[in-house]
This record gives sequence, structure tokens and C-alpha cells, in this order.
Amino acid sequence: MSEALLELRDLSGGYPPVSVFRGVSMSVGEQESVGLFGPNGHGKTTLLKTVAGLIDPWEGDVVFQGRRLNAEGKMRPRISRNFNYDLFQKRRIRAATVVEAGVIYVMQGNLLFPEMTVEEVLGVAPLAAKGRSGVREMRERVHHLFPRLQERRFSKIRYLSGGERQMVSIAVGLLALPKLLILDEPTLGLSPKLRLELMQAVRQIRESRVPLIIVDQNIEFLSGLVDRLLLFDHGAITREIDAASMPSHDEAMAMMFGESH
Repeated sequence: MSEALLELRDLSGGYPPVSVFRGVSMSVGEQESVGLFGPNGHGKTTLLKTVAGLIDPWEGDVVFQGRRLNAEGKMRPRISRNFNYDLFQKRRIRAATVVEAGVIYVMQGNLLFPEMTVEEVLGVAPLAAKGRSGVREMRERVHHLFPRLQERRFSKIRYLSGGERQMVSIAVGLLALPKLLILDEPTLGLSPKLRLELMQAVRQIRESRVPLIIVDQNIEFLSGLVDRLLLFDHGAITREIDAASMPSHDEAMAMMFGESH
């Protein structure tokens, strides 16, 4: 495997007092694409939100290009449930620090500004690039990847279809000029036709050598897009599979829950 771009070292976290994931160690290499597969509700999104700086890690480290992005040591316990803990305790990881480093997280659910037009949203997105060069070239690439957005550029986000909003979300992530792009359930709720269209776009992103972490419930979607597949079950990585041994959906579920599943 190539030199590590991102390393998670014994990372644990959740929503106090509930632990969601624990002792997660994984890496993503330069120009590598890694898939994360597992049942809903087992902590994948919470893990990614922690990596993105939206949730504080309880312990462990998020290291990107050799730099630790979080505060060292364990998170201190909350003293009381009756006041806003965040007013009295500094964040252990900041989303702004993560974005400045070049880690861009495209959340599931198409969380965009509904009253802004496509053109307005895409115009704001490069502000997250924090001085990284290549915005004009990436804008041209985005137009090539998602020609439908050019057609809908003056439409408000609220009037787009679910698939079109997902295209905008990924386009926003790309316009931040990521050194690592994280896609959380990009095909959630999409029709088979739109899923195929999005898969082709993600394949082109991968071919452009943007490192990726992709979470999806569809093994067929991940096949051909990732170099390695990590099975995630009950808050922990339970197995790593290389692309040459990519299982079917049923095989992956059997690996996680037994042949009787």
C-alpha cells in the first residue's frame, strides 16, 4: 500500500454518555480509494463526523499527512448534564482545522441551502479551498462530471430532485479542492438509473486520483470504485478485503452475521 495520507489511531467516540465506536484504526494511502460497508446504525456516520471535526473524539488520534488534527489525550467526562458543556470546554477537534488540512466530508442527506440557486452554492464552495490552487480547472471538471447542474444552474436547491441535490453536494466537495474526499452514502434513496449515473461520476473522480473514502450500503456500487473494503460492525472494523476479493452483498452480510443471515 502507498504511504498513509490519513491515519486513524485507536479512535473512539460517540455521543456522551453513549459510546458508538471504539478502537478504530485504519489508513488511506495517497491516491487510494477505501470503501466502508456495514449495517445502518452501527456507527459509520458517527465515525466520519468525528474525522471531519463535527464530533469530538473521546480518545485516539486523527492524523493527516503526518499531522495530528485533534487534541492529545482522552476527553474529560462531562461534569454535569445541566449546562452546555461546549461553552466551558474547548473542542478537541475543529471542523475548520480539518477543512484547512484538505479533508472534505460530503454528508449524507443533501444538506444544502434550499433558497440558494445551484450557481450560488457552487460559487460559495471554493471558499473552503483555503487558498489551494486549481479552482477554475475543478469548476470545468465539475461541469463535465455533472452537465445537468449546468442546465439547472439558476434553479433553487429546494426544487431539485434528490439525485440532482446529491450531484450538487459532491460538486461542492470537489470545489473545496480536497486532498481526501469522504462520501457518506452518496446513493442513498436514489433510483437505479441515478445510482448508475452517480457511480460513473465517482469513477471519474477516482480516475482523477482524488483519494476517497466511500460509505455505501450497495456492494455493487463500491465494486470497481475502491481498492479496499472495510467491514464495519457494532462500532468496529471487523475485516479488510482487497478489491480482487470483493464479495457480493450476501457474502459480505454472511461474513458479518453468519451464513444464516
